[in-house]
Amino acid sequence: MRASPATVRRRILPSRKQDSSSCAAQHRRRSLKKIPIEPEIRFLKLKTEQASTSRAGLLRAAVRPRKAKLLLSLLASLFALAACVNDLNPEGGWSGIAQEDNFLYIGSKDGRIVRVDSTTGLLDQSWVYPAEDDDDLGEVYGTPQVSNGTIYGSAFRCRGNNCDGEVYAVDIATGRSAWATGTVKYETRLVGSVGVGETTIAVGTSAIGDDENPPGFLIGLDPTSDAGRELAEQVSARERWRIPVDGAIWGGITVVDDIAYFGTLKGTLYAVDLSDNSRFTANPSDRIQWSFEAGGAIAGTPHVSGSSIYFGSLGDDVYALDLSNRRANPNSSVLDSRSEWKFDTGGWVWAEPLLQDGILYVASLPGKVFALNAQTGQPRWQNPAEVGDEIIARPTIFESNRGPALAVASGEGDISIVVLATGQVSGAFDSDGRGIKSSPVVRNDVIFAHTDNGQLRQYQPTSLSLLNCIEAKGEGKACG
Repeated sequence: MRASPATVRRRILPSRKQDSSSCAAQHRRRSLKKIPIEPEIRFLKLKTEQASTSRAGLLRAAVRPRKAKLLLSLLASLFALAACVNDLNPEGGWSGIAQEDNFLYIGSKDGRIVRVDSTTGLLDQSWVYPAEDDDDLGEVYGTPQVSNGTIYGSAFRCRGNNCDGEVYAVDIATGRSAWATGTVKYETRLVGSVGVGETTIAVGTSAIGDDENPPGFLIGLDPTSDAGRELAEQVSARERWRIPVDGAIWGGITVVDDIAYFGTLKGTLYAVDLSDNSRFTANPSDRIQWSFEAGGAIAGTPHVSGSSIYFGSLGDDVYALDLSNRRANPNSSVLDSRSEWKFDTGGWVWAEPLLQDGILYVASLPGKVFALNAQTGQPRWQNPAEVGDEIIARPTIFESNRGPALAVASGEGDISIVVLATGQVSGAFDSDGRGIKSSPVVRNDVIFAHTDNGQLRQYQPTSLSLLNCIEAKGEGKACG
């Protein structure tokens, strides 16, 4: 495998087999890169009986039209994603862990934001949002974002094809809504993490309501807290603007220097100005600084460092783009080989890449982990590390008994340990068969992992032993 400039941009159209046991298994059954498809895009609503899989998935698939005889075999574009994102009846369990002071904040399986004391490893039962007597938020997939004493995020629930999403803001000091009007509601799926800018919260959506055109939006909300404000000073209308984009936004939004970076299921990476500038008032789409068409859907979160942005696609590639080059060529999707590259991993890349000391660590959905020179895209390890299937979350670096290592969580269970120096797999943290679809975090020399059935498992990094396990909801009982 080698890095090379892109000369062609492909689109993916994964097949979905109803007898598959995992999204990674579905990926292996068909090469997604060799299916010729036409450039237009539309959205198919998959009825319940069509979308039934061993793991329910998000109901709407972004696919390009093709001749009728191919539609059955290619029905689930991005949707073996249907086997990955459980959502005929969304179940959540994907929420990442946010850290602030001595506390960890998690979107629980019962649709609430809970707080865990990282020192004791126990649930803080005095703090929960919404309160137990209030309606829950729905299913939380993204990681809560903490900024200036407030936690921001989103959740959604579906009944058949009808989905309702909510954007929340929680005052950390009180555990209550920071907005007097409560959550902001949209008739759509709100899957990825929101982005927090200097004066704007960026929210990515799928199609809103019954209208599937456009298939997604980036929406800018006023983040101002109403805590302590008189009624006349409170914000009555949160939405400031919305920008139509070419596909649903499922990945998280990365904000650097008030620029939001995100991808769509059509395979376009966007850079959008979030600043409070009057020149964007007449046409919010003027906020789009540049866009880049990748060779497959972008379901994960991009990573920005210095003058580069790194992201994966479901076309099997990971990309490195030069931000200055993108700004100079805002409509170009041709890579500049002097400062940009892509690398073929041989499998979908959903997880956000991890950059450390000039090395980019990339985990593919089928369970291979690569170490690439961040400037050239050339592999550092002789062979990729092979770990468990369904790698959706970014790996985490920690200090193992063999030196710095990656903790790589698998949606099928366990957290593999990959030694940075050699790429060798040196063991695993046992998750008792529970899948993990969010990144582990290291706090107070303990590794915390949120499982897809709602447990918070806590490990000792060098002995690999389980120190504690609690239910990250309700009374925070010990795991059964």
